[in-house]
Amino acid sequence: MENKRLLSWGQGNEFLAGMVADFRDGEAGCIVTEPADAPRAISSRKKGGAYSVKYGWKSSTGGIQIESIEYSDENLRYLHSIGAKEGVDSAAFTHSGQTYIVHKCTRAIAKKLFSAANRVKDFVSGIVGWFKTLAGNFYILSRVDKATWGIDSQFSAPHLQPASWSDFTEENKSRFAELATEMMVKMHKSGHAFSNPVPSEMMLDSRRALVADPRYIKPVKGGADAVDNFILMMRGLMRRGFTCSGTLFYCLSVYTNSMEKECRQWYGKSGKPQSADLFQIAKELESQVGA
Repeated sequence: MENKRLLSWGQGNEFLAGMVADFRDGEAGCIVTEPADAPRAISSRKKGGAYSVKYGWKSSTGGIQIESIEYSDENLRYLHSIGAKEGVDSAAFTHSGQTYIVHKCTRAIAKKLFSAANRVKDFVSGIVGWFKTLAGNFYILSRVDKATWGIDSQFSAPHLQPASWSDFTEENKSRFAELATEMMVKMHKSGHAFSNPVPSEMMLDSRRALVADPRYIKPVKGGADAVDNFILMMRGLMRRGFTCSGTLFYCLSVYTNSMEKECRQWYGKSGKPQSADLFQIAKELESQVGA
């Protein structure tokens, strides 16, 4: 199949590339000191590349107050509270010049996601910690690197800007489809799936697409299930108005070649020969995406 050199997202979209430059020009280092009303650290330890701290609070200060936290990003050293409503499902905030997003979850999920951070970093917005609040809620903590866009995102903060799908040109949508395909290949090769594969649950930086909410990552059961997951994502793009058939088949070809074993397993589920030509398997994927 014809090889195609992929342009970076910034090269394919001059407007967003300009925004990247604006963000970089506006970045400045900052020195953070301990706030006067900071809680007392009752205990702290370092194990490997992770830090664990437990805090003792004298009084309620409003917002989300952290009782204990485990993190890998040293920039979070003085993170004790977040100016968001306690119990909120998700929130974006800045701390020490960096932008972060928190997502509410269970303790088990928070620990599991944090331990998997290095394994999923190529396709999930960077997981850098988790914490328990004074009210007993648990949150997973992600860092937003550089200039990043959330598709129809509810959040707006430094380094994190909302991008409306309706404003995308056909060229933008085609490039997004290519980046999303690359993301899904990395995800499925690592043994994970995207439980809500729609554009509004993804982020973009200057070179890749990422899952915005790590809670939507789950283990994939088998090769054929991974392919079904990819089909769902492509259907989501089609429902949002992505109509470039040339780019669609290119994405299907990339996925088929990258995930050949899994695609053959998927093709054979319906009794068809797994030894079929990859072009025929890609055509069958195309028919399922449009179904």
